[in-house]
Amino acid sequence: MPDDPPGTALQRLYALQTDPTNRWRATVLAGALGALLATVHWSAILVGGALVGLAWPTFRRALLAGLGFGIAVVAVFALELALAGTLSNVAAMGMFGALPLAVPLVGGPLGAVVRGLFPDSSARN
Repeated sequence: MPDDPPGTALQRLYALQTDPTNRWRATVLAGALGALLATVHWSAILVGGALVGLAWPTFRRALLAGLGFGIAVVAVFALELALAGTLSNVAAMGMFGALPLAVPLVGGPLGAVVRGLFPDSSARN
């Protein structure tokens, strides 16, 4: 926002969102932090989705980034199960086995909805 004093958190967020290199770095760092936190509790998937979404300049891109974060969490979880030799057992559980797939795919974009609290950085003057 033009009325913000220089160096405010909102201005730094907009600067991060408009620089592609820093945006991708922030996305990878936020995704790694969210995935690490998700090993402690599933609700950290919401936090990871929010952190990933805040790195993107528009609400639509933030939702896609949150979905990408959810897909990455599912892929890492499936890899862990495959390495442990239990992927086929979890897949055989039916609906109970589908729950670990649904939570990240819904939670990532749901967390990224936080991006809607801020105006798009591309719409700034």
